[in-house]
Amino acid sequence: MPSDGYNDGRAHITVVTFLHKRVFRPKGLVVNWHKPREQMALEHMAHGRVLWLDAMTHEGERISIIHIHQATARRLDLKRCVNTHIQAEMNKSEGRRRIMGGDLNAATSRTGYSISTKSHFEKVDNQFQEFIQRTGGSLIQSEAHTRKELMGGASLDDIKSATLDHIITWNFANDDTAEMPAPKSTVYWLGACANDHALISCTIDEQLLSYQDPWARDPGPGGRTGAIKAKKIDHKQIPRIQSKLDCLTNHH
Repeated sequence: MPSDGYNDGRAHITVVTFLHKRVFRPKGLVVNWHKPREQMALEHMAHGRVLWLDAMTHEGERISIIHIHQATARRLDLKRCVNTHIQAEMNKSEGRRRIMGGDLNAATSRTGYSISTKSHFEKVDNQFQEFIQRTGGSLIQSEAHTRKELMGGASLDDIKSATLDHIITWNFANDDTAEMPAPKSTVYWLGACANDHALISCTIDEQLLSYQDPWARDPGPGGRTGAIKAKKIDHKQIPRIQSKLDCLTNHH
């Protein structure tokens, strides 16, 4: 995305998903979540703003991973259209475990917004919650706001901020984890000061989404290599990943 083209309409925003090779098998299947004839109705949302992958874990579990940069709050109609198509695709494989993450452009909390916009944003946020309820999803709350805007608050002293980046899961609950505390997304403000969105991170069902230890062996005779071993994500690696991403984005 050209850094000088965001505000004049020349930018093309897309999303990218990285699958951890010690959790998932290679080459996730890209799912066409809409038909070609529906691209006109979906406008720019049909061109790189939603990436749906069906990925297989090393234990043979197929999981849908949906990365989305949803339409802006100004486009309630387009949001509704995207949600309808995503729900229709979900209905084709009911019961499958799913993870959706990204900038949903709808909030669970807002600060510094003008009173004159309250009614509209309530509609935006309610539509988001209705989608989660209608599809039976579970929202993983973020521990803090994930988007900030230093200009444009309700007053000169206000910083407009909101929780716009979310992770939603489907069909991960079971009898063993029903009483466990609900996970929360950790919020990291990384990169340049001009970045208006934070990075969010959380661990989902470590017993299922576990790392594969290439050096481990099953305890039995002739145990194979590559046994599954649960291991928490090392958050110390995030700055290193961020620096590599900065190098990539600064040259494109």
